[in-house]
Amino acid sequence: MKFNKDRIASPFKHRFFKPKKSTENRVAAIALYRALLSGCSSAALPDDDRTSLQNAIRNKFRQNRKIQSPYQLGLSFKLGYETVDKLDAATTANTASTNILSHIISTLPRGLTRAPPQPRPLPPPPPTYPSGRHPLAPLPPNRAVLKVRPHATVSGQRKVPVLASANGVPFLRLTKPQPAALSRVLHQKLARRQENFHRQVELRNYWLPLAKQEDEWDALITAQLPERVDGSEGKWVDEVLVADKDNSMAYELEMRKDKMMVGAMMEIVDRETAMVLRAGGKVVRGRAKAPLRVLEP
Repeated sequence: MKFNKDRIASPFKHRFFKPKKSTENRVAAIALYRALLSGCSSAALPDDDRTSLQNAIRNKFRQNRKIQSPYQLGLSFKLGYETVDKLDAATTANTASTNILSHIISTLPRGLTRAPPQPRPLPPPPPTYPSGRHPLAPLPPNRAVLKVRPHATVSGQRKVPVLASANGVPFLRLTKPQPAALSRVLHQKLARRQENFHRQVELRNYWLPLAKQEDEWDALITAQLPERVDGSEGKWVDEVLVADKDNSMAYELEMRKDKMMVGAMMEIVDRETAMVLRAGGKVVRGRAKAPLRVLEP
């Protein structure tokens, strides 16, 4: 196929753009690259020479992909167009053109005709976790802590869980370090609580004063109307107050759930403590080196 380089726009038309950011420059380079590889496939060359020339084209384009000088780019495009013309001539079984190409290929450096480096292989898949479960995966409902604790029998010494709080969010600390799934749940609950607070501030400090101003404006306009309206459509303030009430109810519902959860957690701690004391052990409240209280049987 004849490569019509006259149809390609000049890659240096817009002087204010870098060549790598110029669309015309990229289009011209890609078109030239495809034309060279297509010409290699259709040229009457031995297989070894065809492969060497294709490798040389790929390696040369890879080496020159960061050139920003218009002068060097002009030389590169000129050389590429001349090579396309020679390949077109070799396609028509022109012995002279084929001999010229074979001579040029024989003079190319060995490193240029070598196959380009292969892309890096994909990284291996992450190793499976020893427990067979992702650390962020939640526990199944039948294994929830509030349902299975306290265990009737344990292997080894029984450890009493600690009722802790993360910025007001209650949770049971069973082991250290803290599981990643528990940290994810705490972050989500704190983010939801913070979003609820921000919505409350926005409703009361921005939308409510704005709605009051709209109601005052509506009252002024209604007073100027020749026919009074009864105002049964409602006020702007009412909608903001409804939204603020819904937001407060959602917050109170979450607080009630946390309160119920605290009661269930505290019951688990008390039962675990009683089991430890019946077994003859002792329970330390606070830090081990500076305990706040020590319970002994």
